[in-house]
Amino acid sequence: MTATITRPVTPTAAPVSVVRRNQPGVSFAVGWAIWALTAALTLAVPDKLDAADPRYVGIGFAGWTVFLAGWAVAGYFHFNAAAALRKWQPWIIVLGLWTLFWEWSTAKTAWLIPPHFASPQHLLSAGVSDFGLLVSSTYHSLLLLLIGFGIGSVAGFATGLAMGWSKVASYWGNPFLQFIGPVPAATLLPLVLVLAPTTYSGSVFMVAFGVWFPVAVLTRAGIAGVARGYFDVAQTLGASPSFLVWRIAVPGALPSIFTGLFMGLGASLAALAVAELLGVKNGLGWYIQWTKGWAAYPRMYVAILIMVVVCRVLMLVLFRVRNRALAWQKDLVRW
Repeated sequence: MTATITRPVTPTAAPVSVVRRNQPGVSFAVGWAIWALTAALTLAVPDKLDAADPRYVGIGFAGWTVFLAGWAVAGYFHFNAAAALRKWQPWIIVLGLWTLFWEWSTAKTAWLIPPHFASPQHLLSAGVSDFGLLVSSTYHSLLLLLIGFGIGSVAGFATGLAMGWSKVASYWGNPFLQFIGPVPAATLLPLVLVLAPTTYSGSVFMVAFGVWFPVAVLTRAGIAGVARGYFDVAQTLGASPSFLVWRIAVPGALPSIFTGLFMGLGASLAALAVAELLGVKNGLGWYIQWTKGWAAYPRMYVAILIMVVVCRVLMLVLFRVRNRALAWQKDLVRW
């Protein structure tokens, strides 16, 4: 009887047919041509509106076009780069069309005129002229947001954990959560102005209040939704109450807790602009209201764009934390 020797199967690269299917095609060529046309239009056609030098914006568009071309070249040699490029091709086309229309309708033809409409050149000029103030406002808004979000998250987690674990806490806390929690943070502004010891502490409270309710509700739902069988097995093996809470209840409720954190982040960002009206002398919300008061719309739009970027970055950070904390549930959590 002879033994059969099998060689280990070594991983190979993706099949050539799969790589070719993921290479950039006609859609990418259309998107690249749109961005190239936008760059050429910005650099070659003179502006009809007085704004910053269009060459800086045009060079930025041209740099983005070169980056897209390099991305396409990388797609011919790397499967992941090609797949990512094909995924984002529709967005490249849509954003290119929007930017082309934006540049043509404002700076080049003056069809949409200031002060309510601003060209990319106007936004660049406003951002450069107020760069220091915008950096300071972004820092103070981030600081206020992180302090309020941290306090609200901890308070919401503690409230939800107590109500989900204890029937007594649920009995006394549920009416309070149902009646007070859904109240928008902005409606508490007059009360905060009277009761808060300082304007900054009042601002922190409003941001924290917006986070507290969704985190508390979803933490309670997650704790209550953990299967009873896990607790029975652990108690049979002699688990202590603290083990049941921190090693079974909380890990089982983590998907719901993170859902509450995501909802709380959106609520805290909505409350931030209102909170900065309490007398805070710096911040993006304060800057937006200040520039709107004297119709400096390009500067206001720059601050709004910065706030959008900040929100996106914070959301990505929270997604990374969620993915790390729920690595053991990777195949179960899809959002």
